[in-house]
Amino acid sequence: MKHIFKLTAIAFSTFMALPFAAHAEDKPAEQAEAEAVIGVGAFYAPEYPGAKKNRFGPAVFADYQNKNGFFVSTTRGLGFAKKVDDFTLSAAIGYRPGRDDARDSKNLFSSSDDLKGMGDVSASATTNLHAATTIGGLINASVDANLALSRRENGNVYHFGLSAPILQTPGDKVEVSGNVSYSDAKYNQTYFGVTSTQSANSGYKAYNPKAGFSQAAASVAWTHVIDKHWSVRTAAGVSQMLGDAADSPLTKKKTSPIVISTVNYTF
Repeated sequence: MKHIFKLTAIAFSTFMALPFAAHAEDKPAEQAEAEAVIGVGAFYAPEYPGAKKNRFGPAVFADYQNKNGFFVSTTRGLGFAKKVDDFTLSAAIGYRPGRDDARDSKNLFSSSDDLKGMGDVSASATTNLHAATTIGGLINASVDANLALSRRENGNVYHFGLSAPILQTPGDKVEVSGNVSYSDAKYNQTYFGVTSTQSANSGYKAYNPKAGFSQAAASVAWTHVIDKHWSVRTAAGVSQMLGDAADSPLTKKKTSPIVISTVNYTF
């Protein structure tokens, strides 16, 4: 089960543009009652950002939001959210999964035989900062910062997103979203760079990327409400590698699909 939660964390942190957990993230901190959501399903995504191969895997997430703003979530971390005027703000301690340089049965998502000789990337504790507001009563704009607390050499990444509903009925909601990620030099070096030692071990040409926009994504998500407890949510999208990340020798495929679908229980 530990590895299932790890797989889900990787899928969500890598493809934040898919508004999969938006119903949990966008709840106001002053909600009348605490609420918890558990979801179980599956995802289809690349082995790592820029990988040639895709794979299926289990998706599991859980999110608890208290009326005082405290939350615990497999996607958001452990922290507090607060509504300030027209903005929703949150700060949390989270987890950024690592990456293995060979595919194995314990790490089905963040591992690939194409990374042999690159060495493993260690996981990081992170500070997760989030700010969101609604523009014109329809478009949700958000900014997220994922900052390494431990393993600071892994670097930081920032996400800028827009989403909006295109269909909403009592039982169904369809949303479209777009997202772009900006990575600092340390992050790009960790995930897309190749040092001289890694070059000698892997055969890839040495590569030193700079800071810059590294990934963009677009998606559509459909939420179907069955009753007050049960719902089904499916998000499908495409991600596009950008800048130095796209030019990395590790990037075998610049454009990749991702699909995540879960059955969710709210209580």
